[in-house]
Amino acid sequence: MKPRCFVAAAIALLSLAASSAYAGSDSETIAADGRQQVAKIIPGQSTKADVQSLLGAPWRVVQFNDCGMAMDGQADETWEYRGADASGGYRLHVEFGDNKVVHLIAKIPDAIPGGAATEAKVAPSEPAKGMSM
Repeated sequence: MKPRCFVAAAIALLSLAASSAYAGSDSETIAADGRQQVAKIIPGQSTKADVQSLLGAPWRVVQFNDCGMAMDGQADETWEYRGADASGGYRLHVEFGDNKVVHLIAKIPDAIPGGAATEAKVAPSEPAKGMSM
């Protein structure tokens, strides 16, 4: 019985340490003035360098091009940031195209009351070659 209790306690302590590690690190959370900084990120214009200078290092980076080219319409790389405001915790999701320019930015609440979500801002589509608009 004692080894099971020890394992359960160790898992609980590791979980607590992991959650407090991201919550206390400035490089992984959006600062209090984050709303103004996030508003400066413009899909189709802002670069990775722009986002890093505004928000710092991301909480998590996901790359979809690790096996070659990303699928059509899929972002090449995604950066995620953690943040909190009066509505609670959220994840800021920033997708980059292969040109290292922001393709999409979305604020995703941790808890979505009533199933409502915030609409993502997406870069304007470019017309296909040979097509006029």
